[in-house]
Amino acid sequence: MLITIMFLHIKSNILNNIILNIINSIKNKKICYIILKKKKKNKKILINELISYYIKNINKYDIFIIKCLYLININNYFIKKKNIKKKKDKKKFFLKKKKNFPKEFIYKITELSKKSDKFIILPEGYEPRIIKAASICYKKKIAKCILLGNPNKIKDIALFNNIDLNKNIEIINPNKIRNNYIDKLLKLRKHKGMNEYKAIKALKDNIILATMMLKQNEVDGVLSGSVNTTANTIRPALQIIKKKKNVSLISSFFLMLLPKYILIYGDCAININPNYKQLAEIAIESAKSALLFDIKPKIAMISYSTGNSSKGKDVEKIIKATNLIKKKKPDLLIEGPLQYDAAVNSKISKLKAPFSKIKGEANIIIFPDLNTGNTTYKAVQQHTNIISIGPILQGIKKPVNDLSRGATINDIIYTIAITSIQASKKI
Repeated sequence: MLITIMFLHIKSNILNNIILNIINSIKNKKICYIILKKKKKNKKILINELISYYIKNINKYDIFIIKCLYLININNYFIKKKNIKKKKDKKKFFLKKKKNFPKEFIYKITELSKKSDKFIILPEGYEPRIIKAASICYKKKIAKCILLGNPNKIKDIALFNNIDLNKNIEIINPNKIRNNYIDKLLKLRKHKGMNEYKAIKALKDNIILATMMLKQNEVDGVLSGSVNTTANTIRPALQIIKKKKNVSLISSFFLMLLPKYILIYGDCAININPNYKQLAEIAIESAKSALLFDIKPKIAMISYSTGNSSKGKDVEKIIKATNLIKKKKPDLLIEGPLQYDAAVNSKISKLKAPFSKIKGEANIIIFPDLNTGNTTYKAVQQHTNIISIGPILQGIKKPVNDLSRGATINDIIYTIAITSIQASKKI
């Protein structure tokens, strides 16, 4: 049966809950259409009206009409269509208003990942969050996740944590495949003093083993970091996968899903104190990453100074980096140095940077160093409780991504999706 619903975002939580309860209570999921009228009325009377109308009419009509006479602060993106046949269509209408609204962005990356249909290996197979994320990804067809670890142990952990681990999820026992990669690793690292004993020892690390599988094109991406450090994830990637051509360093970015828009933060995880050339490269790679998600780059090079308001070595670094980017990529919209508020707030931008082309609408924020970037990302994440995805690595030949050790199950799922997208678009 068709179900047509208008989702309301109103100040009255009581009213909203009553409407949702009524919808959920409709027998056999019959057609439900909510008509909205902008007319103020006493809240108590309205609630009584709703309940009374529900009791009188629920058993009489296939189409149940609720007249909402009290309506406050409706957002502009509610559904208006009467005939919505598919769940996918409902999502499309609901998310139409804001191009980069966080819910739409999450929907976008999961759909892109589904189309990619890539194999993502998860070397931390004994971590319950990883098992749960892999299970959800399988169920929703986001990606084909491979868990690395003893199958019986992983199943026991899933059972203990009430995780519905589908029997079709691939689990690879590392003890049965390690020997396959000894000669390959030896060949790759022999010039660095690698011998057979060291290769055997190195491959006992599941992250190194997973990275070797990626090197041999047996999987499409690696995701680690829920229990391991960033260094443990990145080091094997640097040694085995290597950097892309014409790239001098691997960097990272975070996707910050703010209530009204998406921001890209770089680099908040890897490079401690990049020089101006490295900073320029981080910005250029971040712009390329933005295009993966159809985000048109507007880059702000962050400093404690806006324009010529202050001087110093740190400001000079930002100026040099900005000029270098403009020379290398004249088509990129970039400005710097900019203070954070002037970069993201149009009103402040008019005061501090009246001739700015970005006009306080930057969507890529490049921090001068790791100290500033990491502190800012964590402060924003903790105080706003927003979704932040990352760190996502860039500048590497194949997708290897890192997780925060505090990553939630959703964080892991979204990062799996992004790893899959990177693999499909051959980062």
